[in-house]
Amino acid sequence: MRGARAPARARPARRAPAASSASYGGTTMSGRPCSKVACNHDATSTLTYVYADSMAVLGPLSYSAEPHSYDLCERHAERLSAPQGWQVVRHVVLGA
Repeated sequence: MRGARAPARARPARRAPAASSASYGGTTMSGRPCSKVACNHDATSTLTYVYADSMAVLGPLSYSAEPHSYDLCERHAERLSAPQGWQVVRHVVLGA
């Protein structure tokens, strides 16, 4: 048939945004998962690398996911180590 349209493909369903579970003392601020493979725990910290200073910076979970940072659960944040010659800077929330 001339001019007939092909049937429309079904679009994948959009996932609803995770409900916020903001809390005090370094606990999860959103339902983002840990960046480590095969870990299904919620992230509690955000890791960022500063390559120019050979530094790994670990702080409280960022408000939004950033493409050049890694969200880590409590277990992986505690076990974090850096390559030889690098410094690890851990920002701690006071009063937690």
